[in-house]
Amino acid sequence: MSDNNFLFNFNSFSPSVSNPYPYGNTLPPQDCPNGAPVDKYKGYGVNTWEVLYSSWCSFQNSKAVEFTANQCLTGAPTNNDCQGPANIFFMRHGEKSPTTPNYCLDNNGIYRSSQLVNYVNNLAERGHPISYIVTCNPCAFNSSDPSIREQQTIGLVSFMLNIPTFIYGGSQEFSKVVTPLFTSNQYNGLNVMICWEHSAIQQLTLSIINEAGKLKRLPQQIIDAAVDGNYGDAFFKHVNPCPSGHYLAQPSDANYNPTYDPTLANNKLIGENSQNYPYWNNYNFDNVFLLGSSKSDNYEFHFTILKEPCVTCFPSSEYKACLYQPLSISCTPSNRYYSETTEIEDKYQLPIDWKKK
Repeated sequence: MSDNNFLFNFNSFSPSVSNPYPYGNTLPPQDCPNGAPVDKYKGYGVNTWEVLYSSWCSFQNSKAVEFTANQCLTGAPTNNDCQGPANIFFMRHGEKSPTTPNYCLDNNGIYRSSQLVNYVNNLAERGHPISYIVTCNPCAFNSSDPSIREQQTIGLVSFMLNIPTFIYGGSQEFSKVVTPLFTSNQYNGLNVMICWEHSAIQQLTLSIINEAGKLKRLPQQIIDAAVDGNYGDAFFKHVNPCPSGHYLAQPSDANYNPTYDPTLANNKLIGENSQNYPYWNNYNFDNVFLLGSSKSDNYEFHFTILKEPCVTCFPSSEYKACLYQPLSISCTPSNRYYSETTEIEDKYQLPIDWKKK
């Protein structure tokens, strides 16, 4: 096979294209009884696995699967023109229940994750196949925010399209993901999709930008303007694709919240100009951040906000990705539960029979 056929316009992403993918808001009310999409195959019963198997089979001739199969061949070409990924697509987890326990996605989130398979295959058809998926460890049960939401959001994409998933630490252990992205050589010149906890994406994006700056993968004027190695301050001040022209909502904006104060002390983790950095609002599930590059511009990263081509019964939020909010607390240790009589957890009691000591 030739490199050209294998990579099929692999490194030609144009950051000037604001959103080349179709996008809709929410499903019509008749398709959303009780606020969740209709289960059109309800009652399939014991043969439900047949539906799952057929769904997997339906994607095995897709462009994304073809790329994965070719890429794993011993003689497959590689692209080492740049250190680290060529394009990084960031997404947050899908919709979750507003009530507890909300460690998993709700029906709308699962509906979204099902549609993301088509989205990722569409990326491949447009010349941007995803080679690897990267996500974070879930918090343990009984911690401050137990969650398998990231794994559920991207799990069907990995399963249906045979794309490997890598987990590097918790959602706020940023160096554990940034270091292998740029030093393992595994990701060089490839497209990576990152599914992350939304409150930590701002810091993760900044950490990746700072590493890219060290490798001279940012525009020269950004590198020249960086202060103390913090390239994100310069990058996100200059590269600002938000519709209103700024990341921090202004008093004239409908989504303005005066309680978001970028000067608070707890913002020091991400830098004094953190109000300029991108952030997902709590109720925005549609955005995709892209750090895109191409060989034609020497793999300098550019920033673009895209939209997922997904519809659910969750009302589409008009809050932009540009709102600033501080980091939420990271995972806390899980509580140990004991039997009231034996004080051990491994006597095969049901969890409802356990009592916290």
